[in-house]
Amino acid sequence: MNFINNLKLRVSYGLNGNQAVSSYQSLATLGNASYVSGTTVYPGYIPNRLANEKLGWESKTALGIGLDFSLFNNRLQGSIDYYNARTKDLLLQRNISPVQGFSSILQNIGKTSNEGVDIGLTSTNIKTENFTWTSGAVFSYNKNKIIDLYGDGKDDISNNWFIGQPIRVIYGLQYDGIFRSPEEVAASAQPTAKPGWVRIRDADGDKTINTANDRVLQGNLDPSFVFGLTNTFRYKGISLMIFLNGVADVVKVNPLENDEVFSDTRRNTTKKDWWSVTNPNGTHFANDDDANQFKVSFVENAAFVRLRDVSLAYEFPRSLLDRIRVSSLKVYGTARNFATITSYKGLDPELTNQYGLPLQKEIIFGLTIGL
Repeated sequence: MNFINNLKLRVSYGLNGNQAVSSYQSLATLGNASYVSGTTVYPGYIPNRLANEKLGWESKTALGIGLDFSLFNNRLQGSIDYYNARTKDLLLQRNISPVQGFSSILQNIGKTSNEGVDIGLTSTNIKTENFTWTSGAVFSYNKNKIIDLYGDGKDDISNNWFIGQPIRVIYGLQYDGIFRSPEEVAASAQPTAKPGWVRIRDADGDKTINTANDRVLQGNLDPSFVFGLTNTFRYKGISLMIFLNGVADVVKVNPLENDEVFSDTRRNTTKKDWWSVTNPNGTHFANDDDANQFKVSFVENAAFVRLRDVSLAYEFPRSLLDRIRVSSLKVYGTARNFATITSYKGLDPELTNQYGLPLQKEIIFGLTIGL
């Protein structure tokens, strides 16, 4: 087939070991805990890690199938990769009862699967004597899930690990709006609540909010879909590059929705449309110490599309360079993080710390001279 310039199929299968355990990590250790007796400081030691003599490598069996291709006189090039990996004896920090004196221990736990597709494409869409348009795209889909934990087929709720679900999920009571009237309160599973208070989803429908029975899975903390798209346009000495990236199928807690002020005005908070008797249509629950009595977290869709980078440059023609006796001369301007499309209401869906600084918008101008 004449339109195919290159076509290569790749298949791999193997077993990899991960020895990501530092030296002596299977042993119990002591930490310094000096103490004072009278006016003298004496050295002291306390246990700071439990021993685990069975600690070992985690191992991963992986199948990979890939296809590299180049088509239409190399104007469209790319690769498609499918992978399916099974990992056992994962190295994870497992929460344990604090009666041991420790809240967690590093163990080899369970089995997981990791399946996905990666696609990378580059294309020359238009190419004439003075104008070219090229594109580059990367798409990645990943689905991970827990197959087994301790060999008994049971979930580990204390660690938020569930058979058949991703490793990192949000599990808990779910926000279901706010009460607007006494009639809504009376008909709900929270008869002692008041208008303006947080309403919790009654997941089991028994007309009672129970922190054990009404907790639900609310989403995956790791995106299932990640993409990046770059378009570059060139006309004579002018070039324009536009880069977009984003993620999908991911949730994140928004802590800024739960930073109440109450009566202490010295406490910082974000501006909110508080519910009150004089503002019964407020979209945020009342500024009341009891309004969120179950301390429910606010889980939001953290998918986003971001205009990451836009660069415009001009390279001066050779005729001018010869007159001013330089080898190259280019002026450019770059705008970064100029637009983000998301329904997430925190500072930035890409950052973990919503109390820190979000990614700032930047405009950069530059001049490059080659002598």
